[in-house]
Amino acid sequence: MAYGSGAAPVRGLEFAPAPTDFDTGPFDIGDRDPSALSERGCCYWLSDTRLDASGDERVFTSRLVQQVTGSDGLQPAASFEAAFNPSYERLVIHGIRVWRDGEVRDAAIPEAFEIFRRELNLERAVYDGRLTAHMVVPDVRVGDVVDSSFSVVGTNPVLKGSLSTSPRLQWSTPVIETRVEIRVPAARPLAVRAFGRLPKVQDTTTDGVRTLLWVARDMGPWRHEADAPVWHAGYAGVHVADTVTWPDVVELFRNFYDPPARLPETLEAAVVPIMAAEPDAAGRAAASLRLVQAVLRYHSVGIGEGGFRPRTVEAIWATRYGDCKDASRLLVAILRRMGVEAAPALVNTRIGPDLGNELPNATAFDHCIVRVTIDDGHWWMDPTLAAQGGDLQHLTRPRFAWALPLVVGGDLERMRDTPLPTVCEAHETWTFDRQVAMPARLEIRTLYRDWRADDIRRWLANDGHRNVSRRLREALEVEYGQLVDAAALAVTDDGVGNELELVELYDVDRPFQSIDSEHLRFVSRDDVVGPNLRDVETARRTEPIDLGTPRRVVTRRTFNLPVPIGIQPWKTERSGPVTQLRSKLVWQTPRQAVHTLDLTVAERVVPPDRAQEHFAAVRTARDLNGVNFVVAVRKGRIVDPSQTGERDRNWVGWILLALIGAFLIARWVMRQG
Repeated sequence: MAYGSGAAPVRGLEFAPAPTDFDTGPFDIGDRDPSALSERGCCYWLSDTRLDASGDERVFTSRLVQQVTGSDGLQPAASFEAAFNPSYERLVIHGIRVWRDGEVRDAAIPEAFEIFRRELNLERAVYDGRLTAHMVVPDVRVGDVVDSSFSVVGTNPVLKGSLSTSPRLQWSTPVIETRVEIRVPAARPLAVRAFGRLPKVQDTTTDGVRTLLWVARDMGPWRHEADAPVWHAGYAGVHVADTVTWPDVVELFRNFYDPPARLPETLEAAVVPIMAAEPDAAGRAAASLRLVQAVLRYHSVGIGEGGFRPRTVEAIWATRYGDCKDASRLLVAILRRMGVEAAPALVNTRIGPDLGNELPNATAFDHCIVRVTIDDGHWWMDPTLAAQGGDLQHLTRPRFAWALPLVVGGDLERMRDTPLPTVCEAHETWTFDRQVAMPARLEIRTLYRDWRADDIRRWLANDGHRNVSRRLREALEVEYGQLVDAAALAVTDDGVGNELELVELYDVDRPFQSIDSEHLRFVSRDDVVGPNLRDVETARRTEPIDLGTPRRVVTRRTFNLPVPIGIQPWKTERSGPVTQLRSKLVWQTPRQAVHTLDLTVAERVVPPDRAQEHFAAVRTARDLNGVNFVVAVRKGRIVDPSQTGERDRNWVGWILLALIGAFLIARWVMRQG
């Protein structure tokens, strides 16, 4: 592609006409009413994108035509932004035209642009070096049509020209027309994967260039539903990639992770004691993982090749920081030094469960972990996490579904499913005083396992016991009112079994809610159903529902009561498509009741055709998610209902009814005689 002699570099930008035969002429919307098709004051007339990989340089060109139909649309329509990576890309502005009353002016003058380095993931210590060209289009009014077009030229050299692009043809707002065009040499084999209601492709070849063109007209908007899996693409879209295999992708990156011939001297000094203390591979693997997790601070510099190539082991160890690629390379080098078979593995944290359906391509991954092989079994480790508890058997395993190990002949591999963990098991013990004015004693023992144990361990390490204790108490006070710590928060951490127990002890000032002068009600908190099964119910569901990592959560509540109360025991179970809730209340003694809630989320995703069944199960689960009972009060004391005047009056009433019934029966017998 050439822009001709009109190209003029200005502060990292170029200004030139659009590529040859890319349509930048006036766009006709026909008899459509822009106001009826607008949202938030803007009507989108045209979205036109082209990826041209047929020449020496790859060129991505974009054009957007929009009309301001209300005041809310002025700000977005009058603000132009385009991002590019100056390490290997150039940004070329073709024009920003404003149409008004049949007249047109081009506002894309060089001095109107500002160049920002706006790191979108700065708070996550991720730097990619991308720049943003920004311009405020002057004098835009309601009714104006703003027509902007630009190109980004170039591609990351690390990828060696590999092609993978996933354009959309359906957006969250109405668009009158959307065009997507892909150009490649005719001899270049392509793979295509369609999403949603994709229009029919126009596939043509001219002068040795193959063109794929999709045009969508008057397609309605598409919006993600609440809690839909991020990997679900219900919109009209397409993925176009080179026809390659996953082993081809392995060979593109594998050599980047080769270990050094020798470890740095100070790293060797850290490794030798581990080898002495851990004679077997399993122990060495877990200890090495914790070493990397403990010493390496996450910091990613993805400028240029840094987004795909890790730094040297020497640089990683010397600086004590790095991203997932660096951490994985360091861990692999340590493990191989110890004689443990290990390899880096690429995963995708967003679309992991759908990766098995993905077209093989070099940009399918956003994270790197490590695969360890011991006795022909594979173990997966994430060295970027905070130090984890547990030996190799009890380490929390990454759950990304699919991984690409970077080994000779490596192929996409299904990660081993882990047993369903009971991640949280709580036992609350309530002891009520007979005097209403006296506080109740509440003890909570919560045992965390697997990833929940790691979460709590990280929380304690970062916030400290005192702040964690305060936060736990404040959360309970939302449900039960003022609490007083009866003892300090106790923590027991099993570093081998990866179990962590918290013990809380409180005096609850007012455990009951007042009904009237002679009755109080106790209502237990919802710590099982609500936090694990969110309310996303809709009358129509078209997308799957993501329930998160499969897990089991159990809460058992013991109530020590000063008098017997009239609450019937129960045992019930409610199941949905992928969930099961068991609720049971038993009396251990006339004054001690135990309620158990046991929730299992067996699968991560509820399919859309079973959504209504899931919603019904969640509604039922909410009705079973706690204990609600009433106690009788006389003169400030909780009393046995069987000994209250109310119960006495009830017995008198039953006796009178019995006498009346006997009298009527006697009269009937006499009449029959």
